[in-house]
Amino acid sequence: MTILPSMVRFQFDQHRITVIDTPGQETYANNRFFGMFQADAAILVVDVKQGPQPITTQVVRILKGFEIPLMAVALTKMDRVDYEESAFRETEELVRLLCEDHGVVLDNTTFIPTSAYSPGRDIHEPGEGILGYEKIDWYDGPSIYEYMSKLDHQRIRPPAGPCRVVIHGSEVYDNVPGIGKTATALVEAGSVRPEQTLQFEPLSAEKGSPVTARVRSVQLTRGHIATPGIPVPEGHPRQLVGLAFKNVSFKESLRDLFKGRGVIAGPSSNPPKVGKRLRLELTVFDPDTVLKVGEVWTMHVHVDRAAIALDKVLAKRPTDSGDWEDTDEEGILPGEWARIEVTCANRPVAIEEADTLPMLSKFVIRHGKKAVAYGRCVKVIE
Repeated sequence: MTILPSMVRFQFDQHRITVIDTPGQETYANNRFFGMFQADAAILVVDVKQGPQPITTQVVRILKGFEIPLMAVALTKMDRVDYEESAFRETEELVRLLCEDHGVVLDNTTFIPTSAYSPGRDIHEPGEGILGYEKIDWYDGPSIYEYMSKLDHQRIRPPAGPCRVVIHGSEVYDNVPGIGKTATALVEAGSVRPEQTLQFEPLSAEKGSPVTARVRSVQLTRGHIATPGIPVPEGHPRQLVGLAFKNVSFKESLRDLFKGRGVIAGPSSNPPKVGKRLRLELTVFDPDTVLKVGEVWTMHVHVDRAAIALDKVLAKRPTDSGDWEDTDEEGILPGEWARIEVTCANRPVAIEEADTLPMLSKFVIRHGKKAVAYGRCVKVIE
């Protein structure tokens, strides 16, 4: 069972791909959203025997809202249905209907049968279980690995903008032998290079002075800083990198400082935005939820989460592309788009504005124990 998102880098003849494995359990929703916020494209994994679940619906809605192309669907655990084509086709149709209901286009989406288990094979053997697909002679398409090796990169646009590096608090270390203070990070925009001074937010805002460090080295990594990587002159968007730091501006433990939160790093000359009052645009996708002024929600943004209070509903529109109309209403109904102002209840949050760095403006709202809305930040007020 996946708990923390893990990243594994695959090297093909013409390109590299970083695969982000995210948890499906609602308990670990923050980690799932982190993976989705970073993704250029998605492979949806569905249990062929159980079919689409409530979490599947939630993921499909967010893929649509954030315009993440669904490039493939892996129908897994084929061994539990005796590798039968009829079970595969039945679940495929259910997924197609679900995506159609939520406006997700599947014209170029590949459905791939797979399994993590095959009788007679050692559990530690690599591969997808169905060795050579000898058990599914009715299928003549690619395996997941083959599909990724021929991925259509015309559907992916690397982001531009100033350097922004996202760091998960669990991937920060104080004393890696021979390296020192380090972090595993995902480059979201721009490039990160040795001798660059990075400023960490919202840590700087919380401390009242810049929290900075100079990059000593950059290496491509397979997902963990302790795994030997490849030294590179700079890290580019969508690369998972290991960063070694020097000239750290604070004496505390780096791991303790980052613990339990997500951090965005950027050059000290152009640091990430951070604020306590935000203007957001969002839509409620949960059919049973109405969001109201005065309520406190949990906002998941990049690898962080923060409690926010709804101060005011400024305007509404029926769709994501309609005209905004001012309103004095105090509730947001399912399906409505609303422009709102919120206040971070406990501490500031690092978040970018949609017109400059859209990939770091995205968020998901949880109300109670479930995700109910998604949207983007349009202005950091203060």
